[in-house]
Amino acid sequence: MLRFEELQMKIMDAAKNYLDVFDMATLIEQYSLNKESRLSMTLPELKPPYPLSATVTFSYDAQQTSFSLMFNEDEEEEENEFGDIVEVDISISLPFLEGYNNVAELFEEIVNTNPDLDPVLVKKEFFRKDMINGEEYEIVYSYIIDGEELKDTQIYEDMFFELNNILRTIYDKTRYFIEMSWYREHEEDSF
Repeated sequence: MLRFEELQMKIMDAAKNYLDVFDMATLIEQYSLNKESRLSMTLPELKPPYPLSATVTFSYDAQQTSFSLMFNEDEEEEENEFGDIVEVDISISLPFLEGYNNVAELFEEIVNTNPDLDPVLVKKEFFRKDMINGEEYEIVYSYIIDGEELKDTQIYEDMFFELNNILRTIYDKTRYFIEMSWYREHEEDSF
């Protein structure tokens, strides 16, 4: 099994070929020693506060972590009972845009152009005292990578090529609303 850190670097290297990675975190659970990697990224031309972003996460449980440390690549690995399967989850945070009501159409276009991904649209509602109620949307999908596929860098390249295309589609459809409600507001605050 590929070591956690090796997989993390393979994913990071592939991501940097297509997107701007602005945050990377490794979380280790104190008692179980489960590990999780989380990378946040956006399109290279977007500037903070990043109205459109994606988060890529994967985790190893304690058994996978210990198994990946037990063997060198030179040694033959025996079949193990828990398998060397990793689920890479991708969550795209759609921009919060006032006046934009075409989220369903946008999601349908992404589903139609990427039918193998089986994406899901998640709607989050929030309530604040000082604001009107709002809604945020995420598009979520995942890849199951196992066995020798974990060592194949082409899988990660394909993963981020698809993610880049999805983010570009979203940005192209919402660019006008992003510029009106995100960047113009921040430019007015700087005067």
